[in-house]
This record gives sequence, structure tokens and C-alpha cells, in this order.
Amino acid sequence: MSTRTHGLVVGYDGSPEADAALRWAALTARQRGESLDALIVTEPMTSPRSQAWPADWWADIERRARETLDAAGATDATVERHVGNLVPTLVDAAESATMLVLGSRGHSRIAEIALGSVSQSTTRHARTPVVVIRDQLGADARRIVVGADDSEPSRRALDFACSQAAGTGAGVVLVRAWKPRTMPIDKRGDVPPAMSTRLLEEEQALLASLAEARGRYPDLDLDGEFLAEAPGRALVDASATAALLVVGSRGHGAIAETVLGSVSHHVLHRAHCPVAVVH
Repeated sequence: MSTRTHGLVVGYDGSPEADAALRWAALTARQRGESLDALIVTEPMTSPRSQAWPADWWADIERRARETLDAAGATDATVERHVGNLVPTLVDAAESATMLVLGSRGHSRIAEIALGSVSQSTTRHARTPVVVIRDQLGADARRIVVGADDSEPSRRALDFACSQAAGTGAGVVLVRAWKPRTMPIDKRGDVPPAMSTRLLEEEQALLASLAEARGRYPDLDLDGEFLAEAPGRALVDASATAALLVVGSRGHGAIAETVLGSVSHHVLHRAHCPVAVVH
């Protein structure tokens, strides 16, 4: 299978959520000046040969994809149909793409994109950033929120966020969060000095990350927020006023245990805006 060296790949199955993903990708591709490939994957067990779905059903999905792209003003876009296992086909097609875009849910065997199946599995195996389109609570929000810690995936997430901001004019907010599993209180009801020291260290680490980011991206509007909260909850709360939430696939430290299944899993299920997971 051929892959694009640049541009966006969108998994498309004709569902309303896939339409939303295609519209988001068309706008993003136009802002970034990149190409777009809409990929319709016919899994072997649901191909027309199995009589599970007639051939004209797949043709109708392809027609709908083209109509959605035309309505979105996509000029450098293609629609391709492939037969194969869904997740490996999407991952392979997007290997050299800028990003892989998916709807949060779908229908048919193509998806049962009950989040946690296709979206989760694709995000776990993809080698390119995966953007899962969720409804945006803040309709007028323009800021991009990125989970910040000291891990390499977090740094790549910041680069992705800044690349996206450069094409949209959005501001970028680095969010660092830390909260102990239990909050120890002494006999007088005060937080122990060691806890206060740790909170101060986390805030200082955020300031250092922000200074470094501003040095690398002097033309962007960058800001930082430290939240004494569990990382997953902090990022979900921050997403309520964001156009995009970006997280690394794994992390350590403040955005703790950002392994798919913890923080990334949490925000994919609960964020109030589209979510990008960067490896």
C-alpha cells in the first residue's frame, strides 16, 4: 500500500462522526497547506463478497465522502477504498502522514468505533499523531492545550501543538498537573513542608518548559498553567475552553503515567474537544 509522505489521512465509514472528522481534517489540511486522503476500509468479513454489505453500499459511502470534501472546500483530497483489517490498514496508510484523523464513534463493523476499540487500538499502534474528533464544548475556543511534563512524547506533543497553532493562529497553553494520591495533613491541618516543596518544584518545572518553548517558537502565543489536580482531570477540565487537546502517548512526572489506558485513555473518553495523541 502506498503512503503519503505529507498530509492528513482520515478513516471514513459514512457515519456522522466520520463526517465531522472529514470536515475537521479538510479545514486543517487547508490551513496547513497539506493534502488529505480519506480512507474507506472494507474489512474482509464485511466486504461485498461476504454479502454482509452490498457493493453499492460501499459506493454510497465513497460518494458521501466526496460530497463532504467538496462541501468543505477540500481541493487537494482523494478518496480511496481498501480491503483489509481496519486498524493495521489505517496505521500503515498513515505511517508517513502528518496525522491520522478519526471520528470518536462510527457504525457497522468498520467501526463499532465504540471508543476503546478502533480509536484506542489505532492510537496505541500508530506511529504518527492520531486525532480523535470529539464535540467541542467551547464553540469559539481557539487555544490549543498540551499536556506538559519532561518526557520525550510530551515534547513531541508540544511540537505538534505548535505546528497546529502556526497554521491556525491559535495560542498554545502548556498544562502541567500534579496531585498526590493521598493528601497528608498534620495535626494542625497543614500540608507538610515536603508537599509544598514538591508543588513549587512542579511550578518551576512548568516555567522552565515554557521558557524553552518560547525560545523555540518566538512567533507563537504561549502560556502555562499549573494545576494541583490529577493529570487526567486537569486536562479534561482545561479542554472545556480549548479547540484541541494534545497529549503524549506516554509520560512521567507531572502528567504522570501517561500510558495509553491512563491519562491518554481518560482524555480520549472525556475531553470536551478533539484530542491528539502524539507518540
